[in-house]
Amino acid sequence: MASEFEDELISLEARLEKAQKAAEGLVSGLKRVRRAAGAGNVSDIVKGLDGLNARLADAQFAARDLSDAWRFDASAYMADGRFLADLQAAAAEQRLEMFEREGRIYCFPLLLRIDANQSAVRVGRKIERRVRPSELARLLAKAQKAPQRFREPAFLDLIWRAYRRLVGREWNGIDPGRVVALIDIHETLTLLPGSDYPTEEFARDLLLLDRRPELRTRSGERFEFPHGTTTKSIRPLIVYDEQGAERVYYGIRFVPGG
Repeated sequence: MASEFEDELISLEARLEKAQKAAEGLVSGLKRVRRAAGAGNVSDIVKGLDGLNARLADAQFAARDLSDAWRFDASAYMADGRFLADLQAAAAEQRLEMFEREGRIYCFPLLLRIDANQSAVRVGRKIERRVRPSELARLLAKAQKAPQRFREPAFLDLIWRAYRRLVGREWNGIDPGRVVALIDIHETLTLLPGSDYPTEEFARDLLLLDRRPELRTRSGERFEFPHGTTTKSIRPLIVYDEQGAERVYYGIRFVPGG
């Protein structure tokens, strides 16, 4: 069943199609008269000019009909929950798993946030203004099927450099390193003003890295995401996977390879 927003768009499309046909009829009539004038066909000139008045009237009527063709309050629709419900329904038709947690929409590995003021959706760091639920769900499905651009080795190297900066000289590089809070790693990575790397995206990237346990740093160290007593005082980072299952990350440590 179509949503209110979809119904409004369908109605608008119908009125636009009608106006387009009227405009095309006027343009077609003008072209015929122009061809007649170019050839000096007086009979077709007179006949064509007589018919232009009717075509012009149709086009003017169609244009006037469009003056109030769109009065839907899209900002309210996107702010009050209706849009999210429609988007989730459209995602289900595309067989997309979509979950909303604490204002963030997970369509793994994509993270979305509704921007009602701009009548847009932020997909990661990109502003997407094509917000018709059926169309947006189609775009998300296409993006999910696209080759993964995330490079786990480069991300691991980035975390490794931040980790070494935080542990400093206290780690001899021989024994397992101490556990460093991932929230501190994230803070180190976003020190520069204007850094745009939300913790939700960082946690998502940690999950992607966690799925590559065989990766090593350039100098051979492997990473671990400890749980238990060593992390009980650390603020967690939470992410949700494809099935909506919660994954929690606290800290990271590096262990000499071997």
